[in-house]
Amino acid sequence: MKTIKYLLIIFIFSNLVSSCQREYFKTPALDPNAQISFTRDLQPIFASKCAISGCHNKSVSPNLLKDDAYLSLFENGLVDTTFLVNPKLRAEDNTLMIKLNTNMPVGKLPLIDRNKFLLWLKQGAKLN
Repeated sequence: MKTIKYLLIIFIFSNLVSSCQREYFKTPALDPNAQISFTRDLQPIFASKCAISGCHNKSVSPNLLKDDAYLSLFENGLVDTTFLVNPKLRAEDNTLMIKLNTNMPVGKLPLIDRNKFLLWLKQGAKLN
C-alpha cells in the first residue's frame, strides 16, 4: 500500500513538473508581417536591458541611451571596428544579431525580443 502511495505521489509530481516545463518553453509567436518600430518596440528593450549602469550608457560603446541608440548602432565605434547594423548584410549576419544571439546582454534576451530585432533588420532597420 505504501508503494502505491509513493508511486502516485511521484506520478503527480512528475506531471506537474513536466507541464510547467512545457509552459516555460513556449515562446509567443511574432507575426512576420508586423511592423516593428524602433521607438516603440526596440528602444524599451535597450533601456531596460542594455543602457543600464556599467553597460551601454556612454561608458561602453555603443551608447544605447534613448537619444543616441539608433545612430550608435550605425557608427564605427566598437573595439573590433565593425558596425552593429549594416543594412547591406542579411539580417542574421548583422553584428547586432550575432551579439544578441551569443553573449549580449548578460543572460541573453528572450527569443521573442531577439525576433523583434531580427524582423526590424529585415524591414530595413528604419528609425520609426
